[in-house]
Amino acid sequence: MQKNNSIPSLGTSFLLSAVLGISLFVSACAAKNPDAGTQNQPPLVETKDVLPEAPTSTPQPMDTENPYGEWTEYRNQGISFRFLYPTSWFGPEVDETKDSLRLEVGSDTVYPYGTDRTEQVYTIPDSYYILIEYNPNTSGRSWDDFVSSGWIDAYLALQEMGDGESFSTARSLNIRVREVTLGQFHGLEYIATLSETAQTERFYARAIVAFDEDLNWLRITGFPNMVQIADQDNWKADYSQVDLDNLEVFHTLADSIVIE
Repeated sequence: MQKNNSIPSLGTSFLLSAVLGISLFVSACAAKNPDAGTQNQPPLVETKDVLPEAPTSTPQPMDTENPYGEWTEYRNQGISFRFLYPTSWFGPEVDETKDSLRLEVGSDTVYPYGTDRTEQVYTIPDSYYILIEYNPNTSGRSWDDFVSSGWIDAYLALQEMGDGESFSTARSLNIRVREVTLGQFHGLEYIATLSETAQTERFYARAIVAFDEDLNWLRITGFPNMVQIADQDNWKADYSQVDLDNLEVFHTLADSIVIE
């Protein structure tokens, strides 16, 4: 199938099921052989100019300075995917198929993908989770295929808006944050939450959706959990605060992603 690589300007948004659903390794070759000592030699009958041997070097591994501080690196050698996450966090829980990679880390316990909700026990108030989904375009989908699938409807709508603008449906409210570039991926960052007419449950997420020129796509979603609510009628403010408290972690993790 011929690919259509014409991708509109990009942005970020993510709705979980109901709503939308590096580290540089520096190696140095530093070890040099010590100069050999010279012993007294008897004089030679004939001497020739001899060029000194070039000193040999043996590569020696050196500690890599982590520019993000106390963070740990995850590496998936199969698809050359890596990213950094806070060392104190749980995870990553990894779910991988031949066509996708799903990773989740969080400041509270992270359960394997598919664990029944009744079996998930959380103990840390105002915790935060980040979900990473990477899907190589192994089937050769065109941009029209993505558009017709429906799952990027919010993304497409936000492309036509300015930063800070939003649109609402009967179920969701989507707010464009900014355009994003992560290596070869370009997209949007946005906030997805519930509309004013859908307040039966609480949902608040920050997401980045991005594509590369081959239509491989990447989605990064951050969402608060166990949020302590001060005002039941204004719960979004408390969710937003937990999100803002973890914004630097969200952006640092996203910026650390390397796909080769």
